[in-house]
Amino acid sequence: MLARWSYISTSRLDSIDTEERIRDIVAVSIPRNRSLQVTGSLLFTGRRFAQYIEGTSAAIEELKASILRDSRHEDVRTIAWGEYAHRRFVTWSLAYAGPSHFVSDIVERALNDTLERGDEGIETLIQTMSEFSIHGRS
Repeated sequence: MLARWSYISTSRLDSIDTEERIRDIVAVSIPRNRSLQVTGSLLFTGRRFAQYIEGTSAAIEELKASILRDSRHEDVRTIAWGEYAHRRFVTWSLAYAGPSHFVSDIVERALNDTLERGDEGIETLIQTMSEFSIHGRS
């Protein structure tokens, strides 16, 4: 059985070098996730992060502890966790489509919906993350 963890947080990144800092996060996370056999997706709106990760319980706990210590964000809110039957991001050690104002608007709506509707909104957010991992660069 796999484990999953998904959260939403508020960015503490300075707007001056945000894109470079996000590229650094992705560049470090991809090989680390691959070595832990973790897959998932990251979205960044310029204001908030949303991330979904899946793998063994031990790997998820290791990454969760690291993410919770990370000073680049605050107000980390868990929106999904626990055992899960299958991977949603089979081929992605970390799917990230890059910054976009259009994407930001869609993601902010999905994040707000998730925060307001709880479990009902979580699946919508995760589906949005999945679609961006597939179509985000096209």
